[in-house]
Amino acid sequence: MSRTVAIAGVAELPHGKTGWPSTMALHEALVRAALDDAGVPPDTVDVLLTVAPRSDPYLVHAVAVAERLGLSPAHCHSYEAGGAGPVLMLRAAHDLLRAGAGRSAVVVAADLPLTGVSREAYVRNLAQVGPVHPEFEVPFGPTVPAMFALVARAYLDAYRLDDEALAAVARHDRAMAAGHPNAHQRGPMSLPAYRDSRMIAEPLRLLDCAPVSDGGGAVVLVADQPAADRRWPAVHLAGSGAGTTGLHLSFASSLTEFAAGVALEGALQAAGRRRADIDLALIYDCFSIAMLVNLEDMGFAARGHGAGVLQDRAAGAAGRLPVNTHGGLLSHGHPARAGGMSNLVEAVIQLRHAAGDRQVEGCATALVHGMAGVFASHAAALLVREEAA
Repeated sequence: MSRTVAIAGVAELPHGKTGWPSTMALHEALVRAALDDAGVPPDTVDVLLTVAPRSDPYLVHAVAVAERLGLSPAHCHSYEAGGAGPVLMLRAAHDLLRAGAGRSAVVVAADLPLTGVSREAYVRNLAQVGPVHPEFEVPFGPTVPAMFALVARAYLDAYRLDDEALAAVARHDRAMAAGHPNAHQRGPMSLPAYRDSRMIAEPLRLLDCAPVSDGGGAVVLVADQPAADRRWPAVHLAGSGAGTTGLHLSFASSLTEFAAGVALEGALQAAGRRRADIDLALIYDCFSIAMLVNLEDMGFAARGHGAGVLQDRAAGAAGRLPVNTHGGLLSHGHPARAGGMSNLVEAVIQLRHAAGDRQVEGCATALVHGMAGVFASHAAALLVREEAA
């Protein structure tokens, strides 16, 4: 049995420093808001997929969320896939519904790393479970920012670039975030202001690093929903792909090329589409260097020229290929285990043509990219507005 599955609802709340009493309370609010957005009764949810947050690490997190909501979905699972998790959960929920496993599905990810845990606990947890090899890297003392800095230095040296390439990413994302009410950081960023931010791990400055943010999002998928019951134009998953190189940089065959392109190629092939069909790219950018490498790996810019795409306004909402119209992780915010969820939510809002002043005109196909670890694993999904399906 093959059924028609559509994304019917989304929810997101402001990122940054929040006043939520618990991470579970935030999950509940997001799920209820997404179900309301979709017009879907809670008792029709047969699939619930979550990511266990750092600020509230339940052993079987999805079941705890279901209990909080008063639900008993047949399929109730938590995923461990880093920043690639939202895309992979979307794929799993879609396939379960299409195969007849239920009526509707909820994908939710949220975390409170800014207010739900102490700074010391968060940093310690990241160091313990982060993508730093316990034998070959930890003894030398690198942090996660230092590992991304290693890639950044290799990239700048390989293509004979300076810090303006990194600044182009940070400044682009900040300009995009200015138009989004949920973004963590929306104030203007000049090149001097970028250069005045303190060095974290050379060549990465503070403004090259995504802010630690409270936040998250939720998505509702529905199988065979009658057109008369829809509150929004249907958004469909046209295809997805994934790619992996390895978890630790000590084993990487390259420090400037990874697997984002492999993930996109898989999504394009599954969807029967070309790069030229993509109207919007939402790229995972926990650090500025991640944007440059991923943008180039996916073939949207020549090697060493990713910054130019962002500098010449081609990546703005009215450009040739708009990129991260919500501000990306660098300015919209990075809610720890829920990183990348905002990419998925922004794609749906843009495909509904409901993004207001940041709307990409005629947006019909959006790329959602997620990344785990230090360029370790990638997932890509192509979402389409119904008439483009």
